[in-house]
Amino acid sequence: MSELLEPTVRDRAQEALGRHAWRDAYDLLADADAHGQLGPMDLELFAQAAWWIGQLPVAIDARERAYAAAIKAGDTIAGVTAAINLGTDNLLRHAYPVADAWLNRADRLLEGIPENVGHGWLATARAFQAAVVGDTARSLAEGNRAVDIGTRLGDRDLTAYGMGATGVAMISSGKVEEGLRLLDEATVAAVGGELDPRTAGGICCASIEACATLGDWRRAAEWTEAQDRWCQREGIAGYPGMCRLYRSEIKMLRGAWLEAESEARRASDELQGFIPAAAGMALYQIGEIRLRRGDLPAAAEALQRAYTIGEDPEPALSLLRLAEGKIVAADASIRQALDEPGHMPSWRAPPDSPLFRLVLLPARVEIALAAQDVASARSASDELTELAGTFASSSGAASAAVARGAVLLAEGDVPGARRALSDGVRLWNDVNAPYEVARARMLLAGAEAAAGNQERAAMESQAARAAFEQLGAVPDMHRADALLATLGPSGASPSSATRRALKTFAFTDIVDSTKLAGILGDEAWSSLLRWHDQTLRSLVAEHGGEEIKATGDGFFLAFDEVDQALGCAVAIQRRLADQRRQQGFSPALRIGLHRAEANRAGLDYIGSGVNQTARIAAEAGESEVLISAASLESARRGFRELGRRTLTLKGIPDPVEVVAIAWD
Repeated sequence: MSELLEPTVRDRAQEALGRHAWRDAYDLLADADAHGQLGPMDLELFAQAAWWIGQLPVAIDARERAYAAAIKAGDTIAGVTAAINLGTDNLLRHAYPVADAWLNRADRLLEGIPENVGHGWLATARAFQAAVVGDTARSLAEGNRAVDIGTRLGDRDLTAYGMGATGVAMISSGKVEEGLRLLDEATVAAVGGELDPRTAGGICCASIEACATLGDWRRAAEWTEAQDRWCQREGIAGYPGMCRLYRSEIKMLRGAWLEAESEARRASDELQGFIPAAAGMALYQIGEIRLRRGDLPAAAEALQRAYTIGEDPEPALSLLRLAEGKIVAADASIRQALDEPGHMPSWRAPPDSPLFRLVLLPARVEIALAAQDVASARSASDELTELAGTFASSSGAASAAVARGAVLLAEGDVPGARRALSDGVRLWNDVNAPYEVARARMLLAGAEAAAGNQERAAMESQAARAAFEQLGAVPDMHRADALLATLGPSGASPSSATRRALKTFAFTDIVDSTKLAGILGDEAWSSLLRWHDQTLRSLVAEHGGEEIKATGDGFFLAFDEVDQALGCAVAIQRRLADQRRQQGFSPALRIGLHRAEANRAGLDYIGSGVNQTARIAAEAGESEVLISAASLESARRGFRELGRRTLTLKGIPDPVEVVAIAWD
């Protein structure tokens, strides 16, 4: 009962919530809850704290109990508030029938009651519900209703939230300028500190998501930066997981793929138990990055995981099939995505909407041309051009120009292709999207070659190749090399200095993996490897590392600093030990580390320092972290040593002193 909760505890929890110290409030209220001391009002405080630290199941449980207590006490308004929040929370976790039932319950409780903010917040929940299933008309109607109620009752939060919902619905219906104007007004109120943090965060997410769906990345980046500043001013660590997801998308567009993947992996971990739909978006992002880097198995794994939790894997799945050389399968996949869209609820473009098609059509053009189906490519290109004009999308216009140029080139209209592709290069440059610029340059190089301009073709190809190498887009880099080879002397790559880099390298390896695979059998071993790979990739991303390549049952990794590498190695061993304690088993890993200069070759590093790291790893014992003593001297913080020894390593002329690092 609420009277059992000491006022000082409630006051401390409310004070912590007021300064956005969600974890402090959660710990206080969780302890009180364990002793049965929370009443209806206290349970709502507990739910808020749980929500902000990403503990959605705990928040739902607390609100269910708050609802039951409110109804028992005859407090209809508190019951309505709990029911609406439960409807929204269940929408976040993909429990759509449960969400609908709670919203219906709130609707029934409000029958016969004079209009109040509950009617308005129910309308915002209904608008969100309609949006994710693609019912744009209802979403627009409910959003307008929320604005009307909020305006009449003078509720600033409700009015702004309703404006955000209305703006998103307008954009989906093709009224882009009006929708963006409403969204901008609502988002200014959010980042200006006028609104409750959850209201403000929700509006920011809706605004950034709408910009991303449109392909208006400049606007998305500006609002993301504004949201980050708001979070810093308000002392908010971030709208749980979502800020990281948006930063990942923008970093990917800007070409910072390693940083983007790191952000996406952390977002997928943070959002997994909070907002599965958003976790699926983060996994899709990882799949796209891996596809571009040429790591097709990892791309397939990420897309499968995204699909499993409800994210549509297109168009990346069709492009993956194309990269695998399965043109027929790719063509069938993208056709099905366009002609027979699934009915997965979506936070981005509503299923089977014009915005949904805008995202898929560039892949349709690329795959149709690979299948030598120029007529289908032309049809898709024409539709893409029309939609890009309808939605006034900067990236849509760039995609349309490139698609048009590719089709014109296939049709033999070389002058037209050159004009369209030059436009595409310029437009993608304006968006600041280096990968897309380089891809457009490759097509332009082909058009220049077809026009007999060998030197210009070589210049475009070399510029594209340099960008692909910088990005780590290995498959595209190889295609650039192949094109340059056909251009004769004009295509000779200009000489460049070898790229040297100082890194802390690490090799991980499962101890006795062959024996373990034989004991477990193929299916169990494959399952274990998937868990191992996902766990290590998440920890590497968390510690700012780069996965250079998978080595079968381990990884070759690179870090900028020794502290990052050792912190990651320690975290890996601790995670495995936790798994052993909780589940009874996890594989034992050996990890070796060394800091050295090496040559960068595509995505790989080569050199004696890399070889020495591999030799140190091979000498590490079961569950041991072993680093060269010289490298440990570069660490900025202290790591507890277990002992030192001197090794004679194959291929290394001098003895090497190594240090075993404590991790337990």
